[in-house]
Formats: sequence, structure tokens, C-alpha cells
Amino acid sequence: MTTQPQNPYGHTPTSGISSSPHGPAGNGPTAYATYPPGQFPAGQAYTGQPAGPSLANIGARLGARLLDLVIWYVAYFLTAIPLMIWIDSGGGAAAQTILVTWLLATFVLYFPFSIWRFGSTLGKRICNVRVVRSQSAQPVGFWRAVGRETFFFVAAVIPVLGLLNPLWCCWDKPFQQCLHDKIVDTMVLTRRP
Repeated sequence: MTTQPQNPYGHTPTSGISSSPHGPAGNGPTAYATYPPGQFPAGQAYTGQPAGPSLANIGARLGARLLDLVIWYVAYFLTAIPLMIWIDSGGGAAAQTILVTWLLATFVLYFPFSIWRFGSTLGKRICNVRVVRSQSAQPVGFWRAVGRETFFFVAAVIPVLGLLNPLWCCWDKPFQQCLHDKIVDTMVLTRRP
């Protein structure tokens, strides 16, 4: 009679999901061991990714970010035209303040709010990727999404950091995280169909 090895933490991963850190072929992380919410062993990190979706392709991530920047900029610009006309016609500080406020509001609504509420922005949906917590594969909270996107845009204006941030996922293991993902403990997966 063969017995299954006992998990030292007292939890059994759900069926069909590998708990091996290198998956069945030993070629790198392939699946999380899934535990009931809040019951993952303290101090332990996941060693792979959820059974269904996989880590997002780097090209899909880049395409999603570029699409997002274009979509956000076009939406912001088109809706800000009346404010720009007001500024040109002598609207003064009030018009400029409203324009900057509108810029921040569209940024928050498009990037952090979309990631918090839907797991992805429109560009990420088109490219079939989503953002989750790296330690639990759970949805990202609002403030974590704000931190992720704010770090991305702040890093973009710092010369070396602006280049390293998006490229970091090319060599990061095992989650292929960019620096803005590492800072807030997120990763990018393919979306479930």
C-alpha cells in the first residue's frame, strides 16, 4: 500500500496542481500549491503560478503597456480639449489646476482603478494579461495598484531606473517581475479565457 507524503504544514494542495517547485519536468516553476485563503504557511513563498494561467509573455506585457499609454493619452487629451481652450483664452490658474486634476483623475481611473476592479486595463485585456499578487495569485488591492502604477511613471523619468524597470522582467526568476511588480509584490499572468 502506497501512502502520499504528508505536507509538513498540514495542508494538502488541491488536486491537479503540482506542489513541486520545478513542476513535473523540473524545468522551472509551473504551479502554485493552492491553500485555503489565509492558510498558506507563514514565511513561505509560492514556487510557481496558478494551474490554469501562466506567466504572461514579455511581448504581451510590453504591447499591453504601450496600448495602455496610447489609450489613456488619447482619452485624456480628447476630454481635456475644452480645458485647453479655456486656458488659451485666458482661463488662468483655475483652468490649469482643473487640467492637472483631470490628468491625475484619468490616470487613477484608467490604471490603478482598472487593475484593482478588473485585474487589468483595456490594453491588458486586449493583450490577454492580468495583474495579481505574487504570493497568493489573488486580485490586487486599490492602494497596491496605485503604488505599482505610480512607481512605473516615477521611474520612467529617472534615467537608469526608467530603463531597468521594464527590462527587469527579462531576467527575473521565478515570476518575471518588473521592478514596479517587485516593489508592490505583484506579477502578470495570462488572463483566463
